[in-house]
Amino acid sequence: MSANETAPWGPSETNWALAARCWTDRGAEIHACVKGWDEVPAELAAVERAGCTVHRRWEKPPHDLRPIHELPWSERQSSTLDKVRPDLVVISQGDNYEGLGWMEECRTRGLPYVAYSNSAADFEWPADDVAQRLAVAYRAARAAVFVSEANRELTQRQIGTDLPNARVVRCHFKVDYAAAPPWPATAEPLRLACPARLDPISKGQDVLFEVLARPKWRERPLTVSLFGTGSHAWVLRGLRDRLGLRGVEFAGWTTDVEAIWREHHGLVLCSRAEGLPTVIVEAMLCGRPAVVSDVAGNAELIEDGVTGFVAAAPVAACLDDALERAWQRRDEWQEIGRRAARAVRRQVPPDPIALLVDQLEELAARPRHS
Repeated sequence: MSANETAPWGPSETNWALAARCWTDRGAEIHACVKGWDEVPAELAAVERAGCTVHRRWEKPPHDLRPIHELPWSERQSSTLDKVRPDLVVISQGDNYEGLGWMEECRTRGLPYVAYSNSAADFEWPADDVAQRLAVAYRAARAAVFVSEANRELTQRQIGTDLPNARVVRCHFKVDYAAAPPWPATAEPLRLACPARLDPISKGQDVLFEVLARPKWRERPLTVSLFGTGSHAWVLRGLRDRLGLRGVEFAGWTTDVEAIWREHHGLVLCSRAEGLPTVIVEAMLCGRPAVVSDVAGNAELIEDGVTGFVAAAPVAACLDDALERAWQRRDEWQEIGRRAARAVRRQVPPDPIALLVDQLEELAARPRHS
């Protein structure tokens, strides 16, 4: 069950889609329920080609004006759960609350379920009535799955209860596990990449721009390339032009992630809300240091000053401090990147999706009363 209702596809969809294809290859009968859109994303088409049955729910105003955490109107009219009667339901959430209605429907029907959360934000706290429902729903799940330790802890704080059934899994990544792109041939300008959805609410590009507009950064040989698309492309381009940031380019979307790191010395990411970004894993696998905000799982793989640099918060003063520390050690970046590459391989497995499916298979095999 994909709780995503805002776009035909999003980053949080990829993990369940890959897991569905993997589990289908192992012989399971997999169904997927998604919101219907006129556009058919390539990733969803690949799920169908793999043999998964996709159920689309069609919502029209005013039915789609419900609170995002409530069950979609179409499901209240004709339930996919009743049609399929699955042995296990995996509820994929882009955040940590939008799947509440699905959890409650599973409980009503006595269907075992897993609540899978891809992100959490410390500025989005549910009201008491919703938090109480989430606490019950999460604790009733066979597992409450999070992509970072920080997301797990934040969710427990936000719903006011411990989750003994919680576990943390790692996400997919889009580079070869043995990736080792060569270090960029030229040392100057120092080139940073920011591969992230163009969405300052979550990704904090405005904070990055505020720092780069400071006199010392304007004077230094430094460029930043923003890779990605999103709902705030126009306003971010306008902000760049308004601040006169000649060293900032919008590089568009690319599927060749390793190519980014052949041309860039490091990653910069000043997120306000996250799970555990795959772009950090990918940069580290490719031997590049990262400068990140200490939000959600951003800093869980990075040892500050050893394998990267961590800003204490997604605010300009903190990011400026982390970037300054990184700048003063720029001659060490290649060695820091080598340490990052070794460190991430100790923490992230070669095939995290296969390990996720292993866990889901174990959860599905439990008796219904467990």
